[in-house]
Amino acid sequence: MEVVKLIRDGGLARLHFERSDKSVNVLDELCIAQLETHMLALESNPPLTLVFESGMEGCFIAGADLEMIAAVTDSAESTRLAERGQSICRRIEVLPAVSIALVNGACMGGGLEVALACDYIVAVESMRTQLALPEIKIGIHPGFGGCVRLPQRVGWVKAVEMILSGSSVDARRAKRIGLAALICKAEQQEESIRYLAAKGKVKKRTASPWWLKLWPAKILFFQQVEKRTYARLQHLDVEQAYPAVPATIKLLKEIVDMSDGLAFAREAESLGRLAITPTSKNLIRVFHLGEALKKQEAAKRGRAAVKGFKKTAVYGAGVMGGGIAWVAAKTMDVDLHEVAAEPLSRGMKGIGRLANRRGQVDHKRLARIRPVLDNSGLSDADVVIEAVLEDIKIKRQLWADVGKYVSKDALLLSNTSSLSVSDMQHRRANAGRIAGLHFFNPAPRMPLVEVIAGEKTSAETIDKSCALAASWGKYPVIVTDTPGFLVNRCLMPFMVAALKLVENGQKPEHVDGALKNFGMPMGAIELADRVGLDICLHVGDHLGETLGQAKQMMFSMPDWFKKMVADGLLGEKSGKGFFVYENGKQGALNARLSTYLPGIKIAEHEGDADLSDSASVMKNRDIIEACLIPMLVEALNCLSEKVVGDAQHLDAAFVYGIGFPPFRGGLLRYFSSYDSTDLSRKIELMGFDLPANMEVMHDFR
Repeated sequence: MEVVKLIRDGGLARLHFERSDKSVNVLDELCIAQLETHMLALESNPPLTLVFESGMEGCFIAGADLEMIAAVTDSAESTRLAERGQSICRRIEVLPAVSIALVNGACMGGGLEVALACDYIVAVESMRTQLALPEIKIGIHPGFGGCVRLPQRVGWVKAVEMILSGSSVDARRAKRIGLAALICKAEQQEESIRYLAAKGKVKKRTASPWWLKLWPAKILFFQQVEKRTYARLQHLDVEQAYPAVPATIKLLKEIVDMSDGLAFAREAESLGRLAITPTSKNLIRVFHLGEALKKQEAAKRGRAAVKGFKKTAVYGAGVMGGGIAWVAAKTMDVDLHEVAAEPLSRGMKGIGRLANRRGQVDHKRLARIRPVLDNSGLSDADVVIEAVLEDIKIKRQLWADVGKYVSKDALLLSNTSSLSVSDMQHRRANAGRIAGLHFFNPAPRMPLVEVIAGEKTSAETIDKSCALAASWGKYPVIVTDTPGFLVNRCLMPFMVAALKLVENGQKPEHVDGALKNFGMPMGAIELADRVGLDICLHVGDHLGETLGQAKQMMFSMPDWFKKMVADGLLGEKSGKGFFVYENGKQGALNARLSTYLPGIKIAEHEGDADLSDSASVMKNRDIIEACLIPMLVEALNCLSEKVVGDAQHLDAAFVYGIGFPPFRGGLLRYFSSYDSTDLSRKIELMGFDLPANMEVMHDFR
């Protein structure tokens, strides 16, 4: 199979990348071997101009093959792979031909490193043109020379930011920062090639700026880099959780004053060590989990229909509705409906804040959203999504009203987090087109959506819903219409377990600190505050009642918690819960907490003695197990009950829905490392029935 073609036309040669066996171009063994063969031909008979181009829509080169990286278990072998990639890029760089990378679509990782080896990069204006070195997100750093060449192209400040964040830039930003020499429309590509070819080959680019060679400036610069980077990873043992971060900072600091040859050697050696770490293997696994959700069979079946969708109507302009409208505007026109001008105005202001990124306003996307105070525009809506109050009567009435105006093919989706989709379908002629599409808050940032099939939801509706979510960059997981669905049902035992620890004398900040040190984005106690203690109580009671007496232990909130709610301590929204909140920021423990939990002594002044019993302080690992094992038990129950059909999808849901630490690979992956007998004993000691499907975790080892 030929995946890289060498096409000559007089003094112009093209290396044309196009796969028939994959959805994107990747630098795997087949591609690299063919590229090496073509380089021999180009070196023996160099053209005047060499163009790197792709025949795949929306993709230049998506990077190195992750399967190849995941399979490597020896650091020397991974170092050799990096050196091989570096060699190809160096051969491109020294070729006498004027080399031009014509980037039309995703240009990621090794793909961008190949482009950086060229004299010029042309970025074609398109929504899908994105350039990045995202290797840090899979636990490594660039290894084909990107750590050396990117600073030479865009400067050290921007290069360090791109490498350590893994963030992408679009065509316009690529030109603005100096990464791309030109940006052009699709029809201007050949003209751009001729223009750059006439400019000739680029002389060797300047290395470090003079100020970075001054020892104090270099120290201060990298101190700031560490400070900003580690601020995103506070509470974690970064060396253990994300070893690529300190290793990359160390590498970049070292190569500032090095010759290119020595810097390449250090880059390859450093990557060789990182590629075999458990973190890298887990992060690659998590990446594949997300891709598997986006490319699941349901999403594939619905893709063709969704491709023709042009308009979404969103009901409810609150935080969630506004966020969903912004998500939908990525690919479609959006009508944002509200019943009154004031909440609609608030919603549009919120969307305006979402449109403002790094001081640049996305006017094009913003212009796709139309505020609406009536039912106009529904006749040509392909999708209707409601994000109104969680009240079944309100939602039923909305679907009855909307049904009068929409076409017979429109998708009708409810962003419900707790209500039954089947109840919404009751007495509805369009019941087959009603499904749940549960976004997580904040909708623009959280990647997971639960696709909920009611009793009458058609298979076609589920397929389209999955494809729609995937087109917006979300990860859809299909779940059945049961109380709590999947994620919230498993999250409640996690919260209840943390509350029991606090009831037994553990400090809330210690419980949360242990969980955040483990890698959770937020502690369970703070999470309860942020969600709202009244909502937690309602959800816990609802799940306990509907799932049966046997589940009471999992979901029932303690009596003292109910008293807090009755007294108006609702968490962030009331300003006080377990912690005090001001302008959305968490403060100290609420001094009134000792009223409900006499065992907790709260210092009123900075110099007051800590009167708590330090002898009873639990170890971090014990806290983690006490909170996560109930979640694991309920997750296995959900699998057994077919709430979710695939164990891999369940693991993905925890990573992308609640932020289970990706460097640990997922909930089932994490507990699969436990000795089976020991884990079973721990579950039984906690008073839970042992799930009958414990063997599921054997597949995650």
